Amino acid sequence: MRRALVMPVLLVAASACATREEPSDNTLPLSTELTGCYDVTVGEWVVESYPGLEPGPVPGEGTHIFEIPPRIKFSGPAFRQPSATRIVVPEGALPSVHGFTGAEIIGDSLFLGFSTLFAGVQATLFPSGAGWAGTARTIVDVRPQQVNARPIELTPVSCDSPPPVSIDVMRPLGRSVAFADGRTITVGEPPPEWLEALVDEDGYGELTDVGPMQGVFGTPERITVSVGRDVGGIVACVAFYYPGTDAFGRLEARLREVYGAPDRTPAPGWVTYRNRITSLVLQRWGPNDVSRWQEDDEPYVRLQLRDARWPWFCS
Repeated sequence: MRRALVMPVLLVAASACATREEPSDNTLPLSTELTGCYDVTVGEWVVESYPGLEPGPVPGEGTHIFEIPPRIKFSGPAFRQPSATRIVVPEGALPSVHGFTGAEIIGDSLFLGFSTLFAGVQATLFPSGAGWAGTARTIVDVRPQQVNARPIELTPVSCDSPPPVSIDVMRPLGRSVAFADGRTITVGEPPPEWLEALVDEDGYGELTDVGPMQGVFGTPERITVSVGRDVGGIVACVAFYYPGTDAFGRLEARLREVYGAPDRTPAPGWVTYRNRITSLVLQRWGPNDVSRWQEDDEPYVRLQLRDARWPWFCS
């Protein structure tokens, strides 16, 4: 239930916290329908309010959780809130790290929300020329919290024009799983028809006797799939399981061959590759890797392909 309420609460909070700013002169007539693509420009962060005696630091370079992508597109109803419009990123543009996005015009104000469920950005904008201008503010799911603010402008652009920042600046990581017979599963997209038939009402599916996979995935004993029923019905996580622990070395070597050095190695038997929207997590599970290992448990290796915007589906 909490996930379903995130965007309504976020947009309501944005409208409640908005301070009145006079719209610029020579603005276009307002429309309550949000469509098309916009380039986003922002200014420097400043501390707007803080709970303690001294303000803390503002978000630094690379704090993606408080960033709005440089190009956005308004695209149909938002999840669980038909009155709001979903925000997506056009193909080829730098994607957002946020799973929950939404926009809504109330009166003469445009409210934007970008959330990971626990933190993000909300913005209040008013008509300005052909676009919108206003203030973006940080949000964090703790109280009390420091609020940081920065100016923000939205400028309408052609969705076919080159984006201000390309997706190519990210580390390339594949988002699809390919079987030997050519069938595929792609995280961040709805499951194909053949897979939907194997996924239960809670969004869980399991495949066995799958044989060799294409790419880095080798020959798993079984595969599990998690579909986010309440976030648009997309595949959020695909997990591959291999018996014993020998597969770890083979899979790690293959990952390094294809993607280079990992982004993180939190512990022995654990490597992670990640960009803004995708992660590959390889873990070894055995008596030397888990502190409370049960003697009758069978060791195994797990490789997860995740849509990084929906991490709770990969627990």
